[in-house]
Amino acid sequence: MIMQVSEQQSIQLASQTVDAVFSVLHGDALYLAENSSLQQWLDTGDSISRSHLNADFLAFTQSRKLYDQVRFLDEHGQEVVRVNLNEEQSEVVTEGELQTENDRYYVENTLALNERDVFMSSFDLNIERGTIEHPIKPTIRLSTPVFDNKGQRRGLIVLNYRGQRLLNHLRVIADKSPGSLWLLNKKGYWLLGPHPNMEWGFMYPDRQEMRFDHEYGETIWLAMLNGPQISHWLDEKGLFTYARITPTTSKLASKEPENFVGNEQWIVVTYIPPSNINASTIGHVRNLINAFVVLAPLLALLSGIITYHDIRRRQAEADARSSEARYRGLLESAPDGIVIADEDGHITMANVQAEKWFGYTQNELIGQPIEKLIPERFRATHPCHRKNYLANPVARPMGAGLELHGRRSDGSEFPVEISLSPLETNQGLLVTSIIRDITARKQAEKTQEQTKLRYEKLVNNLPVGVYRNKPNKEGKFLEVNQAMADIFEAESIEQLLAHPFSESYCNPVDRKTFIDTVICHGHIHDHEVLLKTLQGREFYASLTAVMKKDITGEIYFDGILQDISERREGKRKIEQLNENLHTRSMKLEAINQELEAFSYSVSHDLRAPLRAIDGFSRTLLNEYADRLDGKGQDRLSRIRAAAQRMANLIDDLLKLSRVTRTELKWKSVDLTQLASEVLEELRQDEPERMVQFSVQPGMIAHGDAHLLRIVMDNLLSNAWKFTNRHSDSEARIEVGFNLDDNLTYFVRDNGAGFDMAYADKLFGAFQRLHDNSEFSGTGIGLATVQRIIHKHGGHIWANSAVNQGAVFYFTLNEREIANE
Repeated sequence: MIMQVSEQQSIQLASQTVDAVFSVLHGDALYLAENSSLQQWLDTGDSISRSHLNADFLAFTQSRKLYDQVRFLDEHGQEVVRVNLNEEQSEVVTEGELQTENDRYYVENTLALNERDVFMSSFDLNIERGTIEHPIKPTIRLSTPVFDNKGQRRGLIVLNYRGQRLLNHLRVIADKSPGSLWLLNKKGYWLLGPHPNMEWGFMYPDRQEMRFDHEYGETIWLAMLNGPQISHWLDEKGLFTYARITPTTSKLASKEPENFVGNEQWIVVTYIPPSNINASTIGHVRNLINAFVVLAPLLALLSGIITYHDIRRRQAEADARSSEARYRGLLESAPDGIVIADEDGHITMANVQAEKWFGYTQNELIGQPIEKLIPERFRATHPCHRKNYLANPVARPMGAGLELHGRRSDGSEFPVEISLSPLETNQGLLVTSIIRDITARKQAEKTQEQTKLRYEKLVNNLPVGVYRNKPNKEGKFLEVNQAMADIFEAESIEQLLAHPFSESYCNPVDRKTFIDTVICHGHIHDHEVLLKTLQGREFYASLTAVMKKDITGEIYFDGILQDISERREGKRKIEQLNENLHTRSMKLEAINQELEAFSYSVSHDLRAPLRAIDGFSRTLLNEYADRLDGKGQDRLSRIRAAAQRMANLIDDLLKLSRVTRTELKWKSVDLTQLASEVLEELRQDEPERMVQFSVQPGMIAHGDAHLLRIVMDNLLSNAWKFTNRHSDSEARIEVGFNLDDNLTYFVRDNGAGFDMAYADKLFGAFQRLHDNSEFSGTGIGLATVQRIIHKHGGHIWANSAVNQGAVFYFTLNEREIANE
């Protein structure tokens, strides 16, 4: 009987240990699924939030040290984050090493779950590349789906729990138990067994027959599977005490991979072999025989009785000490703090976990009032609560619905959960308090609440309306943010929530179209509709919505609303401007056509009489010169020169007109080569001149090659022309560029120069600063250069002094041109 009680205590402690472990695992899975960094990455997907997510998962894995792997997979089974724990050091796996797990059974099963459900795999050994990893790694995988802030399923969290930790906890309990303690799965294979070579038989082909029913018989096995949840079995094979436990508690999902049926179920068994039972029984029989022999004489009878009772007393004391030692061992190995108090509220016992959490030693607690562990603000009322409990002592949670706190020896407090259990003894009623530190859970809840408040604040601070409503007859809003109230000119959010959204449509047909589209496609984006505020003002809105269902299957819409009245007005103005621009473009095209016709007329109609004047004048000079005196010949020469000059003017005007109408063809242009070619042509035209010139190498510009050639032609021709008064050794022309704030090109000469007082006329058509008798020209060249530079987005200017040369600077707005 004593053995059975002791073994039942071991079984109960093992069951409590399993529950405690899976409570922690369940909380960890949900904490990571709702992690703020993960939710932020789901919203943005940028590299910064990705780095924060990696850092949070790394810190979690390093601090917990419960998991070989912590992973987040997207909805397609692709790993997004994986943290490995190797030799107690955590590391984030690089993106190039992340894998796709879409063919793993737990991915599909987990993605089919609802929010906050947790899937648990079978307890097995970790396999790498198709082979069992050695040394073996017992592993349990827990996974839960991840939803974003819009309620969309975005992936799953997967935790590879180090199952060896759970087995080690059970071994500690086994060491305190007189019998062996085993853990079996529902098929009878040992997870923790009599010998390592008998464990994990379902994982090794050569151990397939190493099952409990094969070793101890199917009768006992079926009794453990189908009998009471906690019981014992005694026969010639020994004493078996067992309990069926289901680690997938109500907090965990009940789905399983295809090769498992129902929930994952384990059986905890303690076993005492017949030899141990017989040794104890033989000892008692031997004592009875000896007592009978001694009782033969009357005196010996009395003495024997005394001796017998003394032996029994000592044996009972020994059994009591042994039982107390086992009981103490069980309490000390418990994962929770345990404190036992008498009816007067004085502590009679506390285990090591209680000492650790409260910061007191055993001697500092024994005999002290239980209020020593309660915050000071609750101490005055606690005796009354204790008295009420003693009036009806039953096993129940303490302070249901209240937040309980324990007080440490240093005065600090921590949140706790407490279960009370009464126990009648010869010394009176004892109350056992099982205390659980829920600091980590509270911190996770606080983090979750902070995340919720942060996102609520974010939503309320958005400049667009955010809403939730049902597509029923009235369509009242279920939730709105402040921006929605402002858009609809409501006095408060409450007023808008009470207002039927159906009445805000200017045309009821628009609402029906909107609802039908969302229900048909599941979503709608930027649907424009005319609405009215609560004050009756009409405005255009853009509606975006997605269809969802609540737990009852009823449909509702989540969406955003923007007032786009200004945007539509701006769009209307842009369309009007585009129309005006089109009209002006048409007019400009007509003007260009007229200009083209004018250019053609100038080119053909004006040139004909000029050619006639020049030709007849030349004929008169050639054939009738002997009949004309010197004055007549001079007049004819002047006529010819004027006709030729007018022809040049026409040519230059046509060039200027073509520059204005020419469409630029952008490409890289070597200005160094262009300048060198122009100077070489000038030197060939006047080989008798020996002008010194230098061209800076490496001048690569971006622009139209043909037009930039005209620029260099005009600027260098002017420089060549205005240096003709210098001797050959003194005339100099220089082409180069400066790297200041902008890239600036220049053409410099040491020729006649000009007075800067007339610089504003320099680039005007037909504007000349020198007499034609000094330097020939039409006054069109620099005007042409300026128009070409302006077409390239640049500027041109000059710096000069009379008889001191001139410098012409120009830019081409290289940065803008390079980006074309």
